[in-house]
Amino acid sequence: MKREQVNLAAGHVFNPYGKTKAAKRRVNLTVRAKEVCERRMSEVKGCYLFPHENKPDRPMLKVNNAHQGAVRRSGVQPFRLYDLRHTFASRAAMAGIDLVTLAAMLGHARIQMVLRYAHPTDGHQAQAVKRLEEFNAAQQIKEFDRLRSDARSLHFPLQ
Repeated sequence: MKREQVNLAAGHVFNPYGKTKAAKRRVNLTVRAKEVCERRMSEVKGCYLFPHENKPDRPMLKVNNAHQGAVRRSGVQPFRLYDLRHTFASRAAMAGIDLVTLAAMLGHARIQMVLRYAHPTDGHQAQAVKRLEEFNAAQQIKEFDRLRSDARSLHFPLQ
């Protein structure tokens, strides 16, 4: 990631790479990600926010070793970096982000690709059924209130 790809004021980075046009996109930053970018921009002197360890004028090409070391040191269950993409997509979908927006955020040209990444949990699906029941109950109450109002306007008492 180069400095010119980061726009802290607007809160995003631009990814100019990817296999498709959709993959080349602006990526909005979370508060935490913005803090990391700010820190890196103040600490790193070259044009890359994450330079190669031995060649600071070149980008870091792979983070696999650093990731595996961090996982090992932390004691968490081993996982692949790409698993984080699945976690992000699943949590975003469960948070209510629509599939069109999520496809754009993930850099996918087609919504079908999102379905490979977003995996709602059983608990989330159960909550969705509860929300549907609440919605349906609210619709029934609205309809009952409308019918009662119509009956009153026609002077038909409802019992």
